[in-house]
Amino acid sequence: MKRIVYFMLIATLLCTAAAVCAAPEIDSQIELIAQNKDLWKQDIEFGTWGYTITDLDHNGRLEIISASVQGTGFYTYIFAYEVNEEGNGLTELYDPEKSNYDSAPDIMVSTIPVFHDEKENRYYYIFDDMVRSGMAEYYENKRAVSIVDGTWQETPLAYKTTIYTDAEHYSISCTDANQNPISEAQFSSIAESVFSNLEKDEVQFNWIMTDSESFNALTPGQIAESLKK
Repeated sequence: MKRIVYFMLIATLLCTAAAVCAAPEIDSQIELIAQNKDLWKQDIEFGTWGYTITDLDHNGRLEIISASVQGTGFYTYIFAYEVNEEGNGLTELYDPEKSNYDSAPDIMVSTIPVFHDEKENRYYYIFDDMVRSGMAEYYENKRAVSIVDGTWQETPLAYKTTIYTDAEHYSISCTDANQNPISEAQFSSIAESVFSNLEKDEVQFNWIMTDSESFNALTPGQIAESLKK
């Protein structure tokens, strides 16, 4: 049976009992995240920016994910931090310098599939990413995101390229992670194929949309209250 996890409301309900007992109290984690707002804020002039709290690795310690989509290429930029084990600071999760991609996954969505490897206690969150080069070239990929031992890990799944020769004519090519040709239908369902032996669920994110001027005017207390809701 498919389950839906509402991160903003029950971000830690799927944690193990041991992890929940060891983790700092949720309200104090949220207040800590808000107090460190300068770490994860994004100063952008043009684009879309939002942030949300999650518990992607289900260890009882919250993550703050701040994401923006900028430019005509639709590039996604992510700042992601997790409450540390001591509960007195934030640890950086996402380092763009260590990514194999120019653009972060298009994470600012409301619903995504997730596959759970119970044996490894690992969650694979399936994201798309699409960037544009000029007006005629579109490059897409599907990737699985996991938080493992305090690190953000991405597993490539498949790639799709769309090239327009004019407004009505275009070509599409798709490959799997090993560059083997696949169909467009196989591209769309690649996660179900790769993780066919794992349990599939669904996750919903609630994003708080903002802009630099509005965010800078908020106090940590106001940010914390909005996250608690």
